[in-house]
Amino acid sequence: MVFTLLLASVALVLVAAALALWSGASAREQRQVSLQHAEQRLARGGPGGALPEPGTAPTGRARARGERPWDALLRRAALPTGWRVPLLVVGMSLLATWIATARLGTWWMVPIMLVLCTLVVWFWLSRRIANLQRRLLRQLPDFLDNLVRLAGLGNSLQMAFQTATAQVPMPLRGLLDTTLSHTRSGLDLDRALAQASQPYRLEPLNVLAVVLGVSVRIGGRADQILQRMADFMRDLDQAQQELMATTSETRMSAWVLGLLPPICAVLMAIASPDFFQPVIHEPLGHKLLLGALVLEAAGGFLLYRLAKSI
Repeated sequence: MVFTLLLASVALVLVAAALALWSGASAREQRQVSLQHAEQRLARGGPGGALPEPGTAPTGRARARGERPWDALLRRAALPTGWRVPLLVVGMSLLATWIATARLGTWWMVPIMLVLCTLVVWFWLSRRIANLQRRLLRQLPDFLDNLVRLAGLGNSLQMAFQTATAQVPMPLRGLLDTTLSHTRSGLDLDRALAQASQPYRLEPLNVLAVVLGVSVRIGGRADQILQRMADFMRDLDQAQQELMATTSETRMSAWVLGLLPPICAVLMAIASPDFFQPVIHEPLGHKLLLGALVLEAAGGFLLYRLAKSI
């Protein structure tokens, strides 16, 4: 029965990872298709200055040399890249797992603690990513207004971009500085922006890269488009704030209801191991524990769908 519990715990980890990948795959695919469609239309309509084919430099999908697989996730969460943060998270998770296993004296606490640590880290990273994206989107309209003002004074788009970058605070300043460093290495402005903004996965930055590419290669009144983008982003941000204020209680309740039962059960088991000994050693306790895991997985999935549907 213990082996069955181990398999059930491993299955919960795999289900959580599959849900994370499934929730972001459709949005990423839709953004990629829309950008490729826009590039193809511009390439067919441009006078000799066609944009590159989809899948080349503007998509920025080629991983930088020496970049680790988790560096993009760490940058998206406003964390330092490298080995320090992953090792710290893994070390704390293993320490908590060892304490729980030593306290209860059974190895089936290992997969359960790993599942809980994975959910806690996922929740922590998702909150940091959402906060960083919100800060970037709130700073972007002011940057676009300054860019439009400098371009209206007669500056070229590249010079206006460089001058406006110097007046932007963090965290948007770091992204724009990375864009300028890419332009100094030989990339066009739109390609540099697309490559620098790829880890953040923000649709307005991808649209801004397309607008800059059209202005540089084809020409036109890019300042009017940028001004409309800034106004639209302000209206969208205000609407999103009102929606978040309305649905924040439901979303937070889903997180609390999903994480509270397993966390409380583990804390109670660590605080009073003798109370949980029948659950660990008796066949009926194994059945109750397996049923609790199945119900928790089903309830977590339903709460996840409820929070995503808002």
